Formats: sequence, structure tokens, C-alpha cells
Amino acid sequence: MNKLSVVFCGALLAASTGVNAAPNIVVNGGFEADTISGAYEQLAAVTGWNSDGVFEIQRGSDHGGWTAFNAAYEGEQYLELNSTTLTSIWQGLNTTVGQTYNLSFAYSGRSDTPGELNSAFEVYWGGTQLVASSTPSDSGWVTYSFSNLLATSNLTDLRFVSTNPQGAPSYGSFLDGVVVTAVPEPSTYGMLALGLGVIGFLGRRERKSMLS
Repeated sequence: MNKLSVVFCGALLAASTGVNAAPNIVVNGGFEADTISGAYEQLAAVTGWNSDGVFEIQRGSDHGGWTAFNAAYEGEQYLELNSTTLTSIWQGLNTTVGQTYNLSFAYSGRSDTPGELNSAFEVYWGGTQLVASSTPSDSGWVTYSFSNLLATSNLTDLRFVSTNPQGAPSYGSFLDGVVVTAVPEPSTYGMLALGLGVIGFLGRRERKSMLS
């Protein structure tokens, strides 16, 4: 491969890395950082998160948790939003002003909620409500995704607020797999397209040289 090909391969690699490997800026989005030994554990603090109540970490049903409850959406553990009452959790994310971000997470009702009451929650990004949703107690994991969320500050508040079941406030909704990634800049896609075009051109030229 000639020197020009090597240069463009390097540019292509850099561009593809920018597109495909945006890091998750949520700290402990899978609730795995604070390992518990039993089926569940109430904690005063959980790595990366704040709460207006008590945290409760559950182990997945396939990793020593209650067999009637969920397997973790990812990993081995997840959060029960309501430990002793309806609870809110939040995290200040390090963001770049003017940058847009994608958010995804998994949410579930709790199967043994009395009266099969629905679980309900709200999600806020920097103080703006993204969704207010309700799920039945036997919903299993439901995934939610939001695209192109604009950061207007260097510290953006991501908040989950449990609003139901008010008739059984200690019966939790489950949360797992919280991911926030930066949306690649359009220039990154442009560089990737340019790199692909140049590599294709050089490949065709080299094949012609070998045949002539």
C-alpha cells in the first residue's frame, strides 16, 4: 500500500472511531458499580447518582435475585426506583454547550405490585420533561430512546421521577441501562465518506496498475 493510502486509512480509522465509539457519559448507568451480596440491598448512596430517598439495588433473577422479578436488562443488577416511597434520582452530566446527545434506558413495572397497579415515571433533561409514561406491573423491560437532546450548559441534569403506584409507593419501578452519548458532528460523517471514496479510488487504481 502506498504512502497516500496509509494516510487516508488513518483518516478513515479516526472518522469511523468518532462515529461508532462515542462513550457513555452516564456514570454507573447499569447500576453495577456498587456490588451487593443478597437478592437486594437498600443503600444510602449509589455511585454517580443522587436521590431524594433511599436507593435499592436488585440483583437480576438469573444472578441470585428474586425469581419472580426481572433479570437485569444488562449486567447483573438494576435499580428499584421506589424503595420506601416514590423516589426521584438524578445525575449531573458533563456536557458541551451546543452539542446534541442521545439518551436510552430500560424501565419496568414490578410484577408483585398490590392490585396490579401500574408504575409511572417522568424523565427530565436539563429541566425539560422528555416523557411521562406508565407501564403495567407485568410489563417486563420496556426500552425508551430520545435523540438530538441539546445541551445548553456544561452540566446537564438527567432526572428520573417515579410518580406511581401511589397506592403502593414502596413497590418499585425498575430502571437499568441508562446511556447518554454525544451525536457525532456532521463533519465526522463527511470525513468518513471522503475516506471511503478515496480508499475505493486508490484500490481501483492499484488493480489497474497490476493488470497493465
